[in-house]
Amino acid sequence: MRRAEWVLAAAVATATPLGASADALPFLPPGDSRLRHLVQFEADEGRVPLASSWPLPTADLSDDERDSLHSYQQPGTGADAGWFASAAVKPDPLRTFDETPREKGEVGVQAGWSAGDYAGGALRISYAADPKDGMHYRFDDSYAAWRLGNWWLSVGQQERWWGPGWDGSLILSNNARPLPSISIDRARAVPFETKWLSWLGPWRVSTFMGRFEDHRIDFPHPLLWGLRASIRPLAPLELSVSRTAQWCRPGVCGFHTFVDVLSGRDNRGVNVAASQEPGNQELAWDARWRLPSVRAAFYYQINGETGEAGTVLPRPRQTTDLVGFELWSDARRPSSWRSFLEFAQTTCGGWSTQSTDHAVPGCAYSHELFTGGYYFRGRVIGDSLQGDGRLLTLGVLSFDKRERSWEFRIRHGQLNAYGASAVNTLSRAPEGLWNLDAKVDGRWRGFIFSVGAGADRYSPRGSAESTNLRAFLNVGAPWSR
Repeated sequence: MRRAEWVLAAAVATATPLGASADALPFLPPGDSRLRHLVQFEADEGRVPLASSWPLPTADLSDDERDSLHSYQQPGTGADAGWFASAAVKPDPLRTFDETPREKGEVGVQAGWSAGDYAGGALRISYAADPKDGMHYRFDDSYAAWRLGNWWLSVGQQERWWGPGWDGSLILSNNARPLPSISIDRARAVPFETKWLSWLGPWRVSTFMGRFEDHRIDFPHPLLWGLRASIRPLAPLELSVSRTAQWCRPGVCGFHTFVDVLSGRDNRGVNVAASQEPGNQELAWDARWRLPSVRAAFYYQINGETGEAGTVLPRPRQTTDLVGFELWSDARRPSSWRSFLEFAQTTCGGWSTQSTDHAVPGCAYSHELFTGGYYFRGRVIGDSLQGDGRLLTLGVLSFDKRERSWEFRIRHGQLNAYGASAVNTLSRAPEGLWNLDAKVDGRWRGFIFSVGAGADRYSPRGSAESTNLRAFLNVGAPWSR
């Protein structure tokens, strides 16, 4: 553990009261497709205001849903406590919304705590075997939150997923371990009362400031700022905009630098001197539109570097793109299902229609100053596909009356298509990929489990094909009271 993680872990631990209550925790965490399926269904039926930003505040759920909608993997109320463990044979490098192992083995304990609607959080302590980042002891997914009016102030290491995609998110996903952060989230997405802004519908703002690791190849412990705003101006339409920025390096850090970050003054050597460039900024827009009269929706996410400087939300340039289509059944029945077809391309400008933009290999998730890339502890913060990739995914999620979820995905695409992405950890050279994954989550005799298996077929350019087989097991159980 490094100093920032210890400080935040101590804050979470000291905030945890000795008494436990059965009140719901402040947030639903990402990582459970069954939970997300149910929440998205409620959003499409008009009972949840917004559903594309995770962690999702539980204040937006009805009382019945706050009691019933909990993650399999993490505490859902202040009365939850137990242990968890995971083991994996070749962990899947293409991580999705689901909570799957990053390491070969991990074991830990967890507990939730709450004080009504005024405070709450989770404490998760684990030990990882043979970790790739060298960090054995972890407090991932631990946090403490305090409610101030209609806002949550949180400190901890919460995973985040920003966007409508089921297989990936271009700007912020749970692929990398969560950064130690301080965050502010709107608790309830109620509309504005004034007629001038009420047309925006339910709205939410989330922002955080996180800290990178000490030992990077560029600068020690720079900061990551993130901001996301979502609205639902029409019942079937959810719109969001997200910004992130890697900033704060030796000699270029402080209030004035952050003002430059906020204002978008990041054009190297144009709006500010190259030596004073505030950081590596990303901007994403995403939308999800439910079709009328059928249970189906289109979604789209576009991400890129901020373009015209001097404005807070300029259009992104040299963009990467994600587009998808999903179908689902009535989730109120004993069994239900959801399927999606999703395509992502992560070459900057690969889909651009602007005459001033063009494909730029080696651009995505990299930067001239922050040469360690848009990465935390060896994993990209955005889409696990990383730079210069193309991936088509067909996914099917099925949920039976025993509350088990079955999941199948088949993918086809290309990794590091130009061989120009120097920070790409998936593949150093162009490589074709066929990928097949299957898993099942559920409960059995007091245990909570998730078991999965997969196979990858790699086709490197100019080399022989190879096959990689994978498997994992997550298991946990509550302590009896």
